[in-house]
Amino acid sequence: MRFMPRTARVSAHAAALLGAAAVCVLVSGCASIPGGNAKEADPAQIVDSHDCLAPNLIDWALPRHSRSTPDPEHPYAPKAGRVPEGFSPATAVRCDVTADIGDGQGFSVTAVTFAGDLAPLLAALAEPDDEDSNVACTENLELVPPLWLVDAAGRAINAHYPVDACHKTKPGVRDALAALTVADSTTLQLGQVQPLPTPVSDPITPSSP
Repeated sequence: MRFMPRTARVSAHAAALLGAAAVCVLVSGCASIPGGNAKEADPAQIVDSHDCLAPNLIDWALPRHSRSTPDPEHPYAPKAGRVPEGFSPATAVRCDVTADIGDGQGFSVTAVTFAGDLAPLLAALAEPDDEDSNVACTENLELVPPLWLVDAAGRAINAHYPVDACHKTKPGVRDALAALTVADSTTLQLGQVQPLPTPVSDPITPSSP
């Protein structure tokens, strides 16, 4: 079974808001809960290239009880982390995943490449995660588009978005990306997917920011 890209595109921020709202209604009703207790992110692992079709970045958007077929060209992405010392990115690539919760076929991945002065983006990514506090947090799921930083040699890291006390992403990274120039936007085609051998009890969810 092959998923073809949809012709209509939704911006990453709009898709995240719509997806979060839909999941909120379907799953939790947005109840208030205390802030979480996440560990500070470690420096990211540097890999040979970025990949918006890495299975662990997109499998959450596939129809339930399905997964992408293993493909040596698309290994798992390393865990999102902080920009490591000595790594100098030249561009940023955001992986906009669009999934229609009501339509198992409504799925596409668009790689958006940003260029320009990355200093504000790096500053936003360097912000510390907020400490947990006794605040009321909504239970809705935030769909965070994976973000790769790529250096002049093509090496890349999977960047961690700083989060607030409720473990929701801070606005700095999104604002910094909006100020950059979109150098390229390419809708990618997912290869084969296959049913899981046995049903799972929990839904597939996106990787942490």
